[in-house]
Amino acid sequence: MTPAKGRGRLNQINRKLWYRVPILMSFFVGSGGIYAVNSWASPAANSRIVASNPQTRGSGATGEALMETIMGADALRPPTNPPAGGTATRSNSARQRKSVQQRPVIKAPARVAQAVSSFPDVQGNWAQAFIEELAAREVIVGFPDGTFRPNEPVTRAQFAAMIRKAFQTAATRQAVDFVDVPPNFWAYTAIQEAYRTGFLEGYPNRVFLPNQSIPRVQVLVSLVSGLNLQPTENVALNTFYQDAASIPDYARIAIAAATENQLVVNFPNVALLNPNQVATRADVAAFIYQALVNAGQLQPLPATNVATRYIVGYEPPVASTPPLTAEQVAALRQQYRLPEPSIVEELRRLIGGNSSIGTPTGFGADRGQAYIGAGYQERTRGTYKDDGVIAAGIGLGDARKAVGVEGTVSIYDLFGDDSFEDGGISFKVHRLFGEDLAVAVGVENFDTFGNPDPGYSTVYGVVSKVFPLASRTTSGFTPSVTASVGLGGGRFRSLADIRAGRDSVNPFGSVGVRVAQPISLIAEWSGQDLNLGASIAPFPNIPLIITPGVADVTGNAGSGGGRFILGVGYGITF
Repeated sequence: MTPAKGRGRLNQINRKLWYRVPILMSFFVGSGGIYAVNSWASPAANSRIVASNPQTRGSGATGEALMETIMGADALRPPTNPPAGGTATRSNSARQRKSVQQRPVIKAPARVAQAVSSFPDVQGNWAQAFIEELAAREVIVGFPDGTFRPNEPVTRAQFAAMIRKAFQTAATRQAVDFVDVPPNFWAYTAIQEAYRTGFLEGYPNRVFLPNQSIPRVQVLVSLVSGLNLQPTENVALNTFYQDAASIPDYARIAIAAATENQLVVNFPNVALLNPNQVATRADVAAFIYQALVNAGQLQPLPATNVATRYIVGYEPPVASTPPLTAEQVAALRQQYRLPEPSIVEELRRLIGGNSSIGTPTGFGADRGQAYIGAGYQERTRGTYKDDGVIAAGIGLGDARKAVGVEGTVSIYDLFGDDSFEDGGISFKVHRLFGEDLAVAVGVENFDTFGNPDPGYSTVYGVVSKVFPLASRTTSGFTPSVTASVGLGGGRFRSLADIRAGRDSVNPFGSVGVRVAQPISLIAEWSGQDLNLGASIAPFPNIPLIITPGVADVTGNAGSGGGRFILGVGYGITF
């Protein structure tokens, strides 16, 4: 680190803002940077759906006929009001109801095929056993001409309808009104139920893309998420699939769980998953059948059935035992429910608020994450003038597998004659261990431009640990305490060392208590001052963090103490 300048520099510090960097690191490297980690989402929560396939037709006459046969005519009748828990505002709901009244409701076609369990175009087909058993249970139904068309693609809306017929599971979250799924859309109810029960996710900005063809990997991720399956051991995917490298990163844990639970069926080559290939009706029938076997609602296929050669990891049934009832399955699932995936818990924890005000933490942004923000204080340290700062940052690397690197460009002195002329570049290298422990080393103002104050750099190291205050569950709020302890020079030195220009290190730290789903209360020691504040995420589906606080509550700065500060950070994923 570079030593501080002498008393002449102290006068400049008293005139200007040498305490801007703590606010910057709170709101952008802290709140915005940590919040940007929301792209660590797991397949269950995840939201990171790969939409790499072209859209297919699903709402024309053929699509309507198919979906009535799948769901029944009653399911095509749209509700008059959005479901409970929807995100539409009162005015939007009124406009939506008016729009529904003005637009004709999509009606079912006149001809609908009879529910049969045998189709002429699946005789001798590799998936015949899967298709006919599901047809007998009316999970799937053929087309009006009596065919099944096993090789036709399946859209996201059609898959939602199949899920609705196959699984009767309790809702785990409130519904979301997707902007491209109006209440009079034929699959509105099925999509809402698939989302509420955890089987399907939407895209950012409440987009669902109902008519888009669904890839095989998304079907498997959906079933694993809805059935809450987790791999019990490390599954080496390349030992099962020759194309394991093409499995998206977000889906690897889910595919491992699907493989271990024998949900995966690969035709014609059992060693080729083809994860990004559009799923056919035969594919989806096979996957759903195996999921129902896993849930104890269907018997596994006997070893003599030709379809078993395409089931990955197939093991013949050992004994013929009666299947468990739905109540027994639900009770066992509750008894052996695993803790919430760390990715989801981290996302909720980060949305709930940051854990520091002006000091860095061990968490940081990774590849595919960025953030922007702005900060303000009513008066700068040692003066009676207000000022502000803006910043933008981006993450690189992977803190789980190796290290993450977070870089920030900040501009100080927003008010006055030299506004937008002074700034600095900072970076942090961070690593995540396990689920709740993170460490980081960084340099603030590694390089500067203009005439920022302070002009020296600050080197630091910090360790952060999250302590849950209750058992983690798959839904609901989990209170927690996040503590950070670090050592640093530069701005973290004691007042005596700064005034004397001595190069030294000094401890700093923070404690953030998550008291509600969107709110954390924070106290921190910056090396010289005690700061208090709160971090608030006002909108559950928008990565926006607002952090009001009071700096220098003890009055160490000599300018009256109790300076109001405010920061706003916004996380971006790509």
